[in-house]
Amino acid sequence: MVSGRLLARVDAVTRTAEAIIAGDLGRRIALSGSGDDFDRLSLTLNRMLDWIAGLLETLRQVTNDVAHDLRTPLTRLRHGLLASGRTAATVPEYGASIDRAVGEIDEILEIFTALLRIAQIEAGARRAGFRSIDLSDVLRTVGEAYAPAVEDGGRRLRCTVEPDIRIDGDRELLVQLFANLVENALHHTPVGTTIALDLTCAGGRVVAAVADDGPGIDASERDKVLRRFYRVEKSRGAKGHGLGLPLVAAVAELHAAALTLADNQPGLRVRVTFPPSA
Repeated sequence: MVSGRLLARVDAVTRTAEAIIAGDLGRRIALSGSGDDFDRLSLTLNRMLDWIAGLLETLRQVTNDVAHDLRTPLTRLRHGLLASGRTAATVPEYGASIDRAVGEIDEILEIFTALLRIAQIEAGARRAGFRSIDLSDVLRTVGEAYAPAVEDGGRRLRCTVEPDIRIDGDRELLVQLFANLVENALHHTPVGTTIALDLTCAGGRVVAAVADDGPGIDASERDKVLRRFYRVEKSRGAKGHGLGLPLVAAVAELHAAALTLADNQPGLRVRVTFPPSA
C-alpha cells in the first residue's frame, strides 16, 4: 500500500518532468499537503524550476532588448559607411569616416557590456563571493571619486555618512551601484543642483540614499526607469543608453535590498535599504 502510494507520487514527478521537457515550462510538481520528505523535496524542485524559469525569462528579455535597441546604432553605422563610400574622396575624409564608425562600434560594445553585466548579476552568480564589507567606506570612496566631476559640472556634492557601518555584500558591485546613482544625478540635473550622498543605521536598518534637488522623475515613471533601455522623454537628449538604473536595481536585488525612488521635494531621492547582516 505504502509502496503503491510512493510509486504513484514518483510517477507524478516523472509526468511533470516529461511535460516540462515537452515545453510546458509552467508545470510544477503537485504537493500532497502532508509535509513529508517527498513534499519537501517536491517543494525544493519547484523552487529550482521557478529559478530556472526566471533565468529563461531574463534571457528572453535581454534578447528582445538587444534586438530592439541595437538596431538604431547598427543602422546608423551602416548608413554612415554607405555614405562615406559614396562621398568620401580624400584620405582625411576616409579617416573621419573610420573615426565615426569606431565611435558607433564603441557605443554598441558599451551596450553589450552593460547588458551582460546586468544578466550576470541577475543570475545570482556573484552572491557566492559575499563577505563583510565596510559600506561607510564604499560611500566615502564614491563621494571622493565624484567630487571633482560634480564641482566641475557646477553642482555641489554633500556626503553625510555614518562611520563603521558593515553589511554582507560585494564591494565592487556596491561601488558600481552608488556610482551609477551619482552619475544619474549629475547627468539629469541643472547647474547649481545639490547632490546628497547619505548613509545611516537605526534600529538595525541600514539605509543609503542618493538625492538631488533637480527636476526629479514623475511618479508615473519611477518604476519604468528601472527597465532596460527606458528613458524619460525629457532625458532623451542626454548621454546614456537607459541601463544605469536597471543595473542599480539588479545589484540591490542581489543584496536583498529594497530600492525605492521617491520625491525629494524637489528632485529625486533613491533609497537603498539593506537587510541586517547575519
